[in-house]
Amino acid sequence: MTQDDRTEELTGYVSLIIRALLVAGRNGAPAEGRIPFNPLYFHMLRILGDTGGTRPSAIADGLSVPRTTISTAVKALGKRGLVQTSADKTDGRALSVSLTQEGREVLDAILRQDTRNSAAMLATLDESERDAFVRALGKVARGLNPGRD
Repeated sequence: MTQDDRTEELTGYVSLIIRALLVAGRNGAPAEGRIPFNPLYFHMLRILGDTGGTRPSAIADGLSVPRTTISTAVKALGKRGLVQTSADKTDGRALSVSLTQEGREVLDAILRQDTRNSAAMLATLDESERDAFVRALGKVARGLNPGRD
């Protein structure tokens, strides 16, 4: 099999997995029905959960998206009551964004859905395949995101 053939095969598999997870999310109501599926919002909530709060510019840098995109998303998540803004502790002129209690609950629902999706993928493999799959996927993730473990 050539590299091009492997790449094409992988592309098809990734597409099938994404489609299956999206359908599973629709059937199970993403974030347990608390918020429609939006990858940007989900990633932002994860960052805020991991950091305890940070500047919008740090979120933009972490996700490699324009700061204006994050600004718009912060406003939308704020209207939903999921995030709050306050003066940054180190520079009062800058804003810091953090999760509200509702935001924490939605993030917890997202994490539960992610765990269910991962368990469904692993359930299709035997134990040695699971170990190899997790190792290989970890290597891919680290290779695509150097310095972001």
